[in-house]
Amino acid sequence: MPTRRRSHNVGTALHRLRRENGWTLSVVSNKTGVAVSTLSKIENNQTSPNYDVLVRLCEGLDLNLAEFFDGGSFATFAHGSRTVNRLGEGLRVGAPGRECLVLSGELSTKALHPRLIRVAKAPDDTVVALAHAHTGEEFVYVVSGSVRFYMEPYSIMELREGESVHFDARMRHGWAAAGDEAVALVVAQTALEGGDAARSTSSRIADEVEKGS
Repeated sequence: MPTRRRSHNVGTALHRLRRENGWTLSVVSNKTGVAVSTLSKIENNQTSPNYDVLVRLCEGLDLNLAEFFDGGSFATFAHGSRTVNRLGEGLRVGAPGRECLVLSGELSTKALHPRLIRVAKAPDDTVVALAHAHTGEEFVYVVSGSVRFYMEPYSIMELREGESVHFDARMRHGWAAAGDEAVALVVAQTALEGGDAARSTSSRIADEVEKGS
């Protein structure tokens, strides 16, 4: 079977999906909970959505990452499946103070969603204000640096290089670098269960995404 090329540009993929399905920006906004102004900026490459917005787009349009960027699924996680993530490969999405590399995106059905995240330093009140929640479990491993980690109802704690935390992602959580240098994290979360809970708990940060654009 020939390999299909796909674009990792979120704006290009979103525009193609709207064109193919006859969706207006308002329709996509109603489906995903992402503001029309934010969708317009994404399509026009005026902003790059963070991971939470990308999740809301996929959930609201009932697509996984592979389907979002290609319009059809790639390899499913059948017996013997594997994917190799070479250095620098993956879907790169960003937001102010954070860069995310989504890994293993070509596997269209999987229970585990890994990504590499680099985050900059931020005040504690910003970490709490931008905290978000979604269904499933989440595991965070500190590759380099130290990170300030917040999760309701606990106080902010510091995790150092080589340390990790495994938690209930339904509780609001967030992080930022503890020092002046950006910190690298490997984050793995289980597949999201339905869209309503994740969208309702993260919809309030949509304005923050726009402000940071």
